[in-house]
Amino acid sequence: MNKKHITTLLLVIILGFSYAKDKYTVSGIIQNEKGETIKKGSVVLINKKDGTEIKKSKVNRKGAFKFKKIANGKYQVKLDESDKGMLSVDVMDDDVKDLVIIINNLMENKNEEQVNTEATSSDKQKEIENLNTPLKTENEEDLLPQLRPFEQVDKLQFEDQFFEYESNLRVLKNQIDSLKSIVTAFEKKQTMPNVSREILDLIKVPEFQYRIELKNGTVVMGDILSETDSSLVLKTQIGQLVLKKEMVIRRNKHEEPEPKVIFLGDPFVNIYPDRHEFSGRVKNVGEKRADFVRVVTNLFTQTTKAAGQDSVFVKGTRIIYDSGVIADTALEPGQTATYSFPVKIKGRRKVQYHTMDIHWNTTD
Repeated sequence: MNKKHITTLLLVIILGFSYAKDKYTVSGIIQNEKGETIKKGSVVLINKKDGTEIKKSKVNRKGAFKFKKIANGKYQVKLDESDKGMLSVDVMDDDVKDLVIIINNLMENKNEEQVNTEATSSDKQKEIENLNTPLKTENEEDLLPQLRPFEQVDKLQFEDQFFEYESNLRVLKNQIDSLKSIVTAFEKKQTMPNVSREILDLIKVPEFQYRIELKNGTVVMGDILSETDSSLVLKTQIGQLVLKKEMVIRRNKHEEPEPKVIFLGDPFVNIYPDRHEFSGRVKNVGEKRADFVRVVTNLFTQTTKAAGQDSVFVKGTRIIYDSGVIADTALEPGQTATYSFPVKIKGRRKVQYHTMDIHWNTTD
């Protein structure tokens, strides 16, 4: 075989591959649930990916259908205008034959629904005719009552009331208005009067200086008006009271609980040419909390001339006050705190001595 023949053979093979079959046939039949052939209607081939219709084929007398020139892909075959009997088909380089699509008896179901609808409408028509037809008896002499053939009894509508309710509503409204006025008057009596702050400040609460305890356990608060060897005359909140001294166990000056902050020992002082540094401890020995506790130090010269002044707040308990201020400079009763701060010397003055004080505030 020469080169010319070999070249021709290769061209034939290449052309054969290039013109290979790329379109295929999808065919089958349609049956009902009983296995009987359905001879009417049409079948639709749908692209399974996007739901578009590819082709439509009519069903022949033998119940068969056929789709030609179908490319490779995934499809669905179903009876036209129905979602029943849908069948998935995959075309992969070969014809798809002998498909069997089983369809429910659609036409029979439609016929049955039509018959039922017609029967229902005819029954309703007969019922309407019976309601509109006057009652008759076969024998005119027979006067026995007859019942109409209806199942529902007419209900009384809301607007068709059988009693007069307008007058009753008017009386009820008058009673409600009267009750409202009584409740309003009662609420006014229960309301507390608005008393201004100025009036409250004018009310003086008596403050008594002495607390007197008796043998029977009674405690009397009052001021001593007069005193003899055998008796005491007190001014109390309920009036004057005479007490025999033999009944008195003890009497003390009455003092309101208050804070009292003291130094614990002498402060430690570091002396420098330009400043004095003070450190030490303080304690609240009172019966109430001291707020904003501050230690103040003053420096003086030999001629009592001021040589320097400074102060520092102690670090104590953290308190949130009603005004919204938050501080940690409070000392509870019995609490101690430390302080340490420098006091600068003014100019070149020579310090001879110093004084120290403790300041605090009292809040309710």
